[in-house]
Amino acid sequence: MDILSVNWSAKYGHFLRAEANVNALTYPVPPRTVVLGLVAAILGLEKDALATELAELKVAVSGALPERFWHRVKLRKDPPTALPLEIKRNQRGSESPAPEKAALHRQEWLLKPQYQLQLAWPTQPARFNELVERIKQRRWHFNPCMGLSELLSDVEFIACESAISLPFGRYQVQGVCSAEQVQLISNDKLGVHLLRLPRQVSANRVFSHAPYFLEHRGQPFTVETAVAWQTTQWTGVFL
Repeated sequence: MDILSVNWSAKYGHFLRAEANVNALTYPVPPRTVVLGLVAAILGLEKDALATELAELKVAVSGALPERFWHRVKLRKDPPTALPLEIKRNQRGSESPAPEKAALHRQEWLLKPQYQLQLAWPTQPARFNELVERIKQRRWHFNPCMGLSELLSDVEFIACESAISLPFGRYQVQGVCSAEQVQLISNDKLGVHLLRLPRQVSANRVFSHAPYFLEHRGQPFTVETAVAWQTTQWTGVFL
């Protein structure tokens, strides 16, 4: 199976937590559904493609957890004034009714996030080849962003190489890995955390979540698993 490796970076990032309310907390790493959205933007696919055409895309994420900070944004709900159907020469600009007061909204942002993505799409070889070529040539359909449309990002090609499926055993894996598919081997010198992330989304925009292990500094950690993959640069588990 061929695996595409890319660097995904930005000045700021934000991946809204499912349980967030007034204060918009962020996940420290992009969930699988966010990476599917990135691929859809590069290929120019519809929003519903995450639940259909992209459902079989294999995704892995690695990298150190970025620093976080709080950012305030002003949100207005009042729409702009409608344009008149007829414009006259002596017409003056119309004023909108009393605008609704803007609400200050707190968002937790990531500072200089940078992740390495591994992508595999064995069920759609033509689409996979198109994705590789578009990233190589920096020819994406929509500009990539890091969670929010205002947070522009960059996607840099690293390599596209064949990977091998490893037999059951103990391996040092890189990045986020499914807690349901691995047995964690304790190591007191590493900070391995357990985190629930969105994994799949249905056509009705219903998200399903799964538990994952990740090391906060991006260091490899030892697990016992039967679903690990390996390339010359990466050993890990798909989300």
